[in-house]
Amino acid sequence: MDSLLWTIANVDGVGLLGALWRPFLISMALYFSGYFVVWFSMLARVAHLTPAFRGLSPEEAVDILVVIPTLLRAPGDLDDLRDAASTVVGNRYPGRVVLVLAIDGSADQAALVDELERWADARRDDRTTILVARQPQRAGKGVAVAVGAARARQAFRDGLLPRMPPVFFNMDADGVLGPRTLERMVAKLVRKGRVTRQRPMIVASNVLVRREHYWSGALGFFTMRGQLALQVAREYMTSISIARNNRGILPITGVSGALYATWTELHEEAGRHAAFMHSLRFRDLAAWWLGAPPPSFARFDGAPNVAATAGPGDDTWMAWVATSARWRDGKLDLELPRSPLHALGRLLRSFVVRRIAYDPLARVYTATPTTVRALFKQRVRWNTSRAWLLSRFGRMPWFAWDLGALVMFDVALTLWLHGVILVALFAWPFASRPATWLGMLVLGYLVTLVLRAVATVLAMLQDHDVRGHWHKLLALPLSGLYHFIFNIVPTVVGLTREFLLFGVNTHFAPEQTLAASHTGRPALAYRLTRCAKLCWRALRHGDVPPGWFWLGWHATPWTANGYAGWTDRARKIGRGGVLPSPRGKRTS
Repeated sequence: MDSLLWTIANVDGVGLLGALWRPFLISMALYFSGYFVVWFSMLARVAHLTPAFRGLSPEEAVDILVVIPTLLRAPGDLDDLRDAASTVVGNRYPGRVVLVLAIDGSADQAALVDELERWADARRDDRTTILVARQPQRAGKGVAVAVGAARARQAFRDGLLPRMPPVFFNMDADGVLGPRTLERMVAKLVRKGRVTRQRPMIVASNVLVRREHYWSGALGFFTMRGQLALQVAREYMTSISIARNNRGILPITGVSGALYATWTELHEEAGRHAAFMHSLRFRDLAAWWLGAPPPSFARFDGAPNVAATAGPGDDTWMAWVATSARWRDGKLDLELPRSPLHALGRLLRSFVVRRIAYDPLARVYTATPTTVRALFKQRVRWNTSRAWLLSRFGRMPWFAWDLGALVMFDVALTLWLHGVILVALFAWPFASRPATWLGMLVLGYLVTLVLRAVATVLAMLQDHDVRGHWHKLLALPLSGLYHFIFNIVPTVVGLTREFLLFGVNTHFAPEQTLAASHTGRPALAYRLTRCAKLCWRALRHGDVPPGWFWLGWHATPWTANGYAGWTDRARKIGRGGVLPSPRGKRTS
């Protein structure tokens, strides 16, 4: 550390920043490479060189299953859920629509759920079926979605549905669909690519903040609420509207939970696939490298683990499952590559055959947190979810390089870009020429401001509505500060808490669901605290044998699981996760 500080203090500011900016610009070019393709696509559209959207034919307009998971706590929530259901029904999808409203923690407001069921029964017709699924105890969004899909399956077995819809949609309860959104996403899913002749595995939507949410006139512009909503609205225009095109050099590995479409068969395998991933061991990986076949998903007979699909990043979790799937003889295949050579072949193929598709005109309008605390908490959850997901996927990314390599490269690229920005911001006082360093910081800020302006205008052109989005240009002057506070800082805070402290608890899913997912966290401080408490208990009472569980996460006869006590305030568990001492009594 002393050597590093001496180097920073004695090196010329221009030289150090120059050494950082060159790889930084290369990384930026990789990260934003898809923007150039979008630009040329816009030029082709203006020149009428690209065909207009062709609606679904009767054969293509397959039945769809739309699941909206939500908590129902008050009459206002019931009104919002009805509005979301109405926007699905009113989207005029040309085929049959099966809409399931999945209530997480339905026992808490049974009267509201009963009222919702009566409303749903009154709106069934030949083309639309609205069902209500109940998850009595709150279990998290992923579990509620699975309960919704199971409700549709039960309706099919009971004869209420002629068939199980082959296409599955997951939609947030605060979403409002744009014109023909469902039809456009199904078209992307069921039609084969013109070059690859492959159908995608999952389709992302274009998520936009509702205009009335971020723009209420000049007076609202000068409020904290108005500024935060406007910054988020502009950010969505670039980070989702442009980046989700999946046309850059690096394939994307995520979709938004506001609305995505995938194959029902693939979604129904999610719980079983999670259990299969947890069954993989490093000895399986070593045997695979030595020429043995990998474990087979088709022959896996373990019980599904639906709890593993809940928690932060459940939408990205599903995108990762879709990324690791492929078509084989016209059927979905979730088997691992047969050898490292096959894994390499799949990785190279993934740069050409993109499993995540996107239609920028398949719009869904949503809300956003408008307080500093709520928005910061949301970004901590978003920016640490990939570390969480890598833990859930266990050893699988080491087999499926088309998933693991792309995810790790994306994580490394993001951390590198944020790291360079942090060095540039906080190291300049130590340089021998701080004025020059500060000048280069200002120049860098102006360059990024221009890039953000170009990206925002490009997103407006892609959305075919410059006039409707011009307000977002007003967010540009503070966009750099916003990015630092609500993207870079939450990443640093979240990863520090996740890896070095006691883990991140966003209350996105209850602790019993997280414990049932059979996953843990690095949480070094938690593990060391637990180890110290067990050591003291072993010395004082002599009832704790030595073992690796001293540095573990899961429950044992002497320790609670790593999640216990976070949301259940009634439990008397120390922060180290050690159960109360027997007060002098020896236990086996």
